Amino acid sequence: MKKAILLVFLLFAACSSGSENIDTSSSEIESEEVAEIKPEEDSSNGVRFLEFPGDTDIDYFFPCIDQKGLNAIPAPQQINDKIRIEFDEGYDQEYIDSFEVAFNECAEEQGSSNVATDESENTESNEKQTSKNIEVNQNLECKKAFYSDRPQPLKEDGAFLYYKYYWQGQEKICYNYYEAEIIDDDLENQVKLLFNGISEELGLYVPINLTLVDQNRASSDTLRQINIDDCKIYDFRRAEDIEECADMQDAWGNRFAAAGVGWSSTANGGNVALFVDNWENYGYQDAIKVFAHEYFHVHQHGLLYYFEDEKLFGIPKAWLNDPEGTIFKDQPTKTYKMPGWIEEGGAEFAGPILATQYDNSIDARKLFEASLDEAKGVISTAASNGDTVSLRDYEFAGYLYESEDNPNNGIAREFAYQYTGGQWAHLYLWSLDDANYEKLMIEYYRNWAENESKNPGEGWRTTFEDLFDMTIDDFYRDFDAFMLKDKSVQMSILPSNEEMQNRRVSK
Repeated sequence: MKKAILLVFLLFAACSSGSENIDTSSSEIESEEVAEIKPEEDSSNGVRFLEFPGDTDIDYFFPCIDQKGLNAIPAPQQINDKIRIEFDEGYDQEYIDSFEVAFNECAEEQGSSNVATDESENTESNEKQTSKNIEVNQNLECKKAFYSDRPQPLKEDGAFLYYKYYWQGQEKICYNYYEAEIIDDDLENQVKLLFNGISEELGLYVPINLTLVDQNRASSDTLRQINIDDCKIYDFRRAEDIEECADMQDAWGNRFAAAGVGWSSTANGGNVALFVDNWENYGYQDAIKVFAHEYFHVHQHGLLYYFEDEKLFGIPKAWLNDPEGTIFKDQPTKTYKMPGWIEEGGAEFAGPILATQYDNSIDARKLFEASLDEAKGVISTAASNGDTVSLRDYEFAGYLYESEDNPNNGIAREFAYQYTGGQWAHLYLWSLDDANYEKLMIEYYRNWAENESKNPGEGWRTTFEDLFDMTIDDFYRDFDAFMLKDKSVQMSILPSNEEMQNRRVSK
């Protein structure tokens, strides 16, 4: 008897009115039948229930769910040619959500280990499937991957593959201090307090593994272990490839703070790398700003690929099918994700604000003014060489203008306008409407995936123009003109430190 693989979305009648139909087709095992789940509610007693085909392998699913720690599972009922599971008023939403996660995990596991009807014809395919023990860290331990390989999608459409990860709802920050005995206790505490505080303010959308190390004093064995840990967690590497991956990492001693969520490895959450020399060399205020900047990168990308209504993460199919021709293209001709001035400028915008919210003695206005001076310096130096700077140049081709291939005059511009100009572009947008603050901190990233799925390749532009009610061309024109004004005019749009300290977002 053929066993149905259930890719289940527990969408109950009590809470799914008006929702879109969900395509539960599986791209993993085409020969298997996928049950169509029809949420209903018994009008006589209000009991919520699920019905699915009578040949579903309940003997597999219920022990599997029980092993995941879910107790008091409702007994299945055979009704005509269907199997029904009822959830009466004794089951709260938290239980139902946990049931959903466990059921989908079991469905994925069954799909990975399923044996086809004709084994002689499908040996190679089945060996590939059974070799994937993809969920490798059910206890959510630190410094470990959650998945050994990208899990199979729960559904897909023309533009995206959609995933549900078993850690959703259990996100946490792991603070991994390597050779903690040589790291100042105050720095360790500051990092933890800062990141905990920002996660409470902005939310935590993916689990984070944070690394803090003294890259100049730690032993070579420790530094090597960090490379190995990162390769194991983020690159979906085979065991035999880990050492080679570690060999390919950047040299130690001159690494800069970095963070993000890999678009192809969202299943394993976010990564933050901080270094003691950041703290020692930058000074307290700048170091806190830099650390907040890095958290914001995880925040950006944790939201970017998340479809809130369906609680699924999505990856553009075009990126997966042709990464070298799209997202990894050496010399891109368009923006595939978001402009550099939004990605880096957004983190530079959030950094000083989050820093002064963390410690009111930090002078965010001074930090913003220093960036303005740098941005104006890029513009004036370029102008002296017959080159006109526009924020548009930093959508995706900033590297071009910062090289001797600068199409305007063949003279490399000063570095970092995507940071400083991008930061002030955010401040300029905030000055146009106070409501834009939340759009810049949350809504832009929250809306990106939905717009990208409707208009692949243009999600960033659609999101910007919808949120800020202006074309991107008009914005570039107005902002470029603003950056040519006197500094006193530019500084006049900057809120006070107290205003920034008291400004909050609603998650």
